[in-house]
Amino acid sequence: MQHLSKLSLTVTSQKQPVSPVAKKRLNLLRKLELQIQAAEAELRDEEFLEEIRKWVRGEDGEREQVTEKRPIRKWWWQHHTGAWMLTLKDGAKPLPLLEDKNSIEIGEITNLVEVLQTVRSAVLAGELDDALEQMVKPKGKPKTPADKPKS
Repeated sequence: MQHLSKLSLTVTSQKQPVSPVAKKRLNLLRKLELQIQAAEAELRDEEFLEEIRKWVRGEDGEREQVTEKRPIRKWWWQHHTGAWMLTLKDGAKPLPLLEDKNSIEIGEITNLVEVLQTVRSAVLAGELDDALEQMVKPKGKPKTPADKPKS
């Protein structure tokens, strides 16, 4: 028991459910890491390609897993005023940061990595949980058999 007493034991299990907001937060953090890597590559005038794994059927009909490289969709863009902007996304939808604001003005492109790291820190601190919760909430009320029109 002297070896186990040195360890920090918990009751946590892999099977414990994770809240939908926590899932969104983890996914956003993963995507932010990719955006940071892509921004660093862009500042070095290099192309960043992410590796994805997918299953394909070979000529013999057997399924095999292959790795492909593809460019990521950048979250930053240049405004018509010349300033660089950043829009956080959940899939294809922009993430609402405040009531009517969904973009961050970063100014020069050289500030991009620093802004992305600040956003990552904000996500880790839970500052965007309200926005993530809005993305999780079901739209409208669910249909029940009583709601269906009688014909």
